[in-house]
Amino acid sequence: MTKFRISPDSDIELGPMARDMPFMMRTLQALMRPEGQAIRSEVDLPPGAIGVLAVIWLNPGISQNELAGAVALKKSAVTKLVTDLEARGILVRERVSQDRRMNALTLSHEGQVLIGRIRRLTQAWNDRLFSDVAPADRETFFRVLETILASFGTSDGSNRT
Repeated sequence: MTKFRISPDSDIELGPMARDMPFMMRTLQALMRPEGQAIRSEVDLPPGAIGVLAVIWLNPGISQNELAGAVALKKSAVTKLVTDLEARGILVRERVSQDRRMNALTLSHEGQVLIGRIRRLTQAWNDRLFSDVAPADRETFFRVLETILASFGTSDGSNRT
């Protein structure tokens, strides 16, 4: 694909930009933003909260520092989200007995119900996004993304050596 259809009667030539990862990811993110906002509105969550809840759901007891690294957000942004979600009764923050400075995060019952609803919405969206993609190509796409993400190393931006 070297062209991008911006309307039924207009294609834009992308040339080598069609193989430029940052350009293509920014374009994809911009095109996906309205659907993401619609899902967040439907479940009444701020930006970043869906990823935060999903990581906590999959990693009960995760620390706030680990969470910040996993969702690529600043620690201060994660602290604000966690505080807001805790106040809404969606997650539980508990001090770890071995290290009183660390908080272990888990979803409350309300959070478990909410993540189920979010998963249904996001799965339907993923299915629509990949409706014209063969299942094997979809698996390859995610395997390549995982490889690229792993090559970045730690969440502080330092590369693995």
